[in-house]
Amino acid sequence: MVVFRVTRPLYDILFLLAVPFLLPSHYLRRPEALRSLWIKERFGRIRTEDGPIWVHAVSVGEAMASRPLLSRLIQTHRVMVTTVTDTGRKVMNAYLKGRGDLFYAPLDLSFVIRGLLRRIRPRAILVMETELWPNLFYYAHREGIPLVVVNGRISSRSFRRYRRIKWFMKGMLRCGRLYCMQTERDRERLLELGAPADRVIVTGNLKLDVSPPSDPPHWMDKLGHPVVVAGSTHRGEEEVILSAFSRVKEEHPSATLIMAPRHPERFSEVEEIIQKAGVSYCRRSQEVRDVDVVLLDTMGELQSVYGGADVCIIGGSFVPKGGHNLFEAACWGKPILTGPFMDNFPLAEDFFNQGAAIKTGPDNLREALMELLKDREPARQMGRRAMDLYRGYQGAVEQTYSQIMKILQEVEG
Repeated sequence: MVVFRVTRPLYDILFLLAVPFLLPSHYLRRPEALRSLWIKERFGRIRTEDGPIWVHAVSVGEAMASRPLLSRLIQTHRVMVTTVTDTGRKVMNAYLKGRGDLFYAPLDLSFVIRGLLRRIRPRAILVMETELWPNLFYYAHREGIPLVVVNGRISSRSFRRYRRIKWFMKGMLRCGRLYCMQTERDRERLLELGAPADRVIVTGNLKLDVSPPSDPPHWMDKLGHPVVVAGSTHRGEEEVILSAFSRVKEEHPSATLIMAPRHPERFSEVEEIIQKAGVSYCRRSQEVRDVDVVLLDTMGELQSVYGGADVCIIGGSFVPKGGHNLFEAACWGKPILTGPFMDNFPLAEDFFNQGAAIKTGPDNLREALMELLKDREPARQMGRRAMDLYRGYQGAVEQTYSQIMKILQEVEG
């Protein structure tokens, strides 16, 4: 803790030096109406009543995962939610509908965080996943505000980086009140980084308690079958998937591919890739028709789209990005294909070992797709195993909520 307190001002200086280079590009990208809000809120000029539970969810993934827990919290407490990205803010705004305050997250600078905490005096701070902010942790501890990491995870890449500064991480992690981790492996990694053993528990993954929509969207009725959905794709994956799909079309002329890029800023880039592939296509945001490829350029719709798929491909796994959430497809009982890079989703190994998903490579994607589309009974069995795994891992919301309530009772006497 002493080393952390001594070196934390250096982090402050480095952060402050980086701000003039980061702010202009972030600021100018936003619509004019949001710019004044963004700059004020990023510097802690947040107006809310005293004593909320502050929930921080960086972007779309964290915002989606936090919703089941927020549903419980909103029933009994006033909440304040912060996001970093515009897309995360959009998703959260659509969900909250005025039931809580929503702001851009403040910059992790001493004078910003210290002033904000003293003004709003949150009853507790809930940080989604692995947003480890040194000043937020330090001043929450100093002000006696319990800080809880919720749905915590430590990817292999993050773990390697954090180990290089273990001397700094140890002091910061001692400032947190409780760490609710997704898996035992996440717990072990956090302990190795120096978190106190009595403050680190496994509560499961909140994303598994997100209820799927009741039906796939109606616009999918216009599409030819079979339908392949490639979700959360990254740069370098679209070409691989389009190439594999073009060969599938030779045996399934009416097949449709739905492509959902992970980041909205890549929609136009992916559209150009589809155009170069020489296939018929349309954007979801425009009129949907029977085409070869539908570019899913809307937010918050992917999980429902998985429900209308015959096969689901999980993006971020054919390039070294660590993969994405398998349960969004598994909750529908769909057969799942991934690439070799799934280290950000540790439970993926359970899927592979139990025959609930297939791991393949870029060169073998076409063959794997053809196999699942040729013999539908094995595909249905794979989907059933995936749904069984999804149901078996549910319950994280209740465990996490009870831990938070226990802490609030202890703090408030």
